[in-house]
Amino acid sequence: MTILKLDVMGQWIENEWIPYRTERDLQILWIPDFCVHEMVLSSYNRDAILPGGYTFVGVEQIECPAVTRINNYNYRGEITRRTGAFIYKFEAMDIDEVTEILILSSYFTDDGRVICLACVPETFMIAWAAFSKECERIFKSLSPRQEVIIIGGRTRAFVPTVEWDDIVLPESLKNELFEDVRSFFTKGIDVYQRLKLKPFRKLLLAGIPGTGKTMLCNAIAKWAIEQQYLVIYISSADQSGATFSKIQQALHIASNSSLPTLILLEELDAYLHKQEKALVLNVLDGSESLVNDYGTLLIATTNYPEAIDERVLKRPGRLDRIFIIPEIRTPSDAEKMLRQYLGEMWHEDHLQVSDMLVGYPGAFIREVAVYALTHVAYENLDYLPLDLLLRSFERLKEQVNTHDAFVLQQQKKPVSELFVKDDNDEE
Repeated sequence: MTILKLDVMGQWIENEWIPYRTERDLQILWIPDFCVHEMVLSSYNRDAILPGGYTFVGVEQIECPAVTRINNYNYRGEITRRTGAFIYKFEAMDIDEVTEILILSSYFTDDGRVICLACVPETFMIAWAAFSKECERIFKSLSPRQEVIIIGGRTRAFVPTVEWDDIVLPESLKNELFEDVRSFFTKGIDVYQRLKLKPFRKLLLAGIPGTGKTMLCNAIAKWAIEQQYLVIYISSADQSGATFSKIQQALHIASNSSLPTLILLEELDAYLHKQEKALVLNVLDGSESLVNDYGTLLIATTNYPEAIDERVLKRPGRLDRIFIIPEIRTPSDAEKMLRQYLGEMWHEDHLQVSDMLVGYPGAFIREVAVYALTHVAYENLDYLPLDLLLRSFERLKEQVNTHDAFVLQQQKKPVSELFVKDDNDEE
């Protein structure tokens, strides 16, 4: 497909452009696509002097049947790459002369890959090489804002604040997860490309509600932004809910990024509904996922792994790795988390409560601390008594037990008792 498109573009230049030019020794060059990146061209310093005393003065779009005009855009709605036919104009300082360079660019695959050809006089080659090198420098300097882009949801972006050191997990699991993420971006992308595979890795974080999966995603997002990666969060919080189009949009943004990209997808099970499950499966397979040559890592979460189709969980390649995020397993982890939430209010007496927190998710421990600290404020205390922290624990424990008992009771009821029709309800 690439050769065919290049042939069409090259033949048009040879037959419809070169014969009508006065310049001699015109060369057809295969050039990088950042030379047709609108944000690069708009950032280019028009006062910069190229070899031979040339300055870049502008771009004119022309008609060409060999290529189609299509503009791409980023998540902020800014035009990025353009396809079509263009005349790049360069003006010499010492002589009143404008050199015109023909550029043809075209998409040649469905995942957004662009090929570009230029027709350059041999006498202008040194100046063109300098121009292309400066375009590359500008392109590589286009970095994301220090925030996570949101697809869907009620806001456009958010700034992650959770530090990796704040994450409380079994040390081996924590290290293994971080190493998997870090290694993909630093080493794995080259491995994928060497094997002629798309550099697209998918991880699943599974665990009961409250074990800290969202905090994990936040901490990984903060780390990724610090590495100057692009981070995208897919939200189902808006009116459209969990739709495949949001996943597709995130992958589209990633494929057009000049940076390694992290995509966060919470509640994967919600997207595997009957209407769109096949579309999501194809993306996880990689067969219909867009390509980012710099690497895309998708981290999905679920509270209910049993709700995810076995074709996802047990099919190699759809999910490369599944990490089970557990409840607090050791007194030392419970102590660390409680210390974190209590801050300056922590006292060694509170160790007694730490032992009781083993087996509970992190969200439970946070609520125990918040409830206790709230009452410290209500009662105008300058310290947190042990008995108040114990009461907070017992209150939350009773609440959880009541909830579990209610759910169990409801599960035992016949369906006819769960949905009682009111006489006034419409048929």
